[in-house]
Amino acid sequence: MSKKLSALMFIGLFLTIACLQTSTKSANRAGETKELSGEKAEADLATLDVDSLDETEDAQNARIKVNSQTKEPKTVMEFFALLPKKYFNLEGCFRDDDKDCRKARAEYLNNYKEVEDIKNGYFKGGCDGGQSCIEMALFKRPDKSYVIALATFSEGMEDNYFLDYKKGVWTDISQKIVPEFKKDKRYEIPRYGTTVKVFSTKLIEKGDDYEIREKDKNIYDLDWKGGKFLKK
Repeated sequence: MSKKLSALMFIGLFLTIACLQTSTKSANRAGETKELSGEKAEADLATLDVDSLDETEDAQNARIKVNSQTKEPKTVMEFFALLPKKYFNLEGCFRDDDKDCRKARAEYLNNYKEVEDIKNGYFKGGCDGGQSCIEMALFKRPDKSYVIALATFSEGMEDNYFLDYKKGVWTDISQKIVPEFKKDKRYEIPRYGTTVKVFSTKLIEKGDDYEIREKDKNIYDLDWKGGKFLKK
């Protein structure tokens, strides 16, 4: 009887250990599932398309930073591919079925691209109706980062920007990097060389939320030297 009792005790102990191991594995699997669910939630948040809403500049930069390429852009077309709608609105972009306007951007290039000069860091695209035109040029700093000069044209109106892009964040640095920068001036972006011609403008028409100006005289030039624009 003692041998049978010992055998039964051994079997009971074995079954107890087996149950404990099964419970531990189940708990581990549950923990892994929870962790994966958390990762998926973060991934879903990272790809959430909120550009259809009225974003603040900080919110837009945060979204672009999350969705940006791991490699920093180096060519004018790589910068164009990441340009937010704040600076250039693509009329054919419908956010419900065209995430980040990729399809609309490709269609714009197919229909309106006029100049794609990778060597000189220059791009120009045309326009039609409600679609704005665009002109871009890169100015290389000594540290090999870039200032992106941008001009958009639409129905007699023109906007100029000098932008910085770092780690997915776009920043308008026009006031910091361009001497005497003003929105009522026109900045002629060069395809060749690094001299920006600056023009005065004449007011043609003014509304509650818009101004139409005509380019007037070349008042001075800006030279790009040592990572800065210098007034000539």
